[in-house]
Amino acid sequence: MTKSSFRAASLGRAVAAVAAMLLPACITSGGTPHALYPNPETPRPAGEVARLSGPIATVDDKDVARRGKSFALLPGCHVVKLAAKTGETSSTGGGGYVTNLPSTIYAFRMRAQHSYEIDARFDGSGGATVGQVTIRAWDRDANGAAVEVAAVASSAEIDDCLKWTP
Repeated sequence: MTKSSFRAASLGRAVAAVAAMLLPACITSGGTPHALYPNPETPRPAGEVARLSGPIATVDDKDVARRGKSFALLPGCHVVKLAAKTGETSSTGGGGYVTNLPSTIYAFRMRAQHSYEIDARFDGSGGATVGQVTIRAWDRDANGAAVEVAAVASSAEIDDCLKWTP
């Protein structure tokens, strides 16, 4: 085996390993969201809950990182901290990426029938190891109209959110 074919084989195994780690996360982003409300064994109707999705580590200081990427919550203020890493695999089999995320917190004023979507994208246009991460979040109503939500810039924003009632 030549040096270049060995490197190509190693790269292929690395991409396959990344894909295997990320596949469960991709699968859980759709479908039924994980319930983060009291008595989750009794599912609430979609009209009573808000849906949260994205690369999330904690919701209201509870670790949810291993529970998927989609959650159902009751209306009210919810403080969301992003995961330390995120990634994506290519649907065409062309690889993927894993990237570190900056420590980012959102204080969402959640309403029933709204979805709160956090999107972290890696622009690898500078090559395999060079690029920029863009993080954006939206509050989308039942009709699909979306308003961008900014990350928390101060603890006062969290305090204000926690005082809010829907």
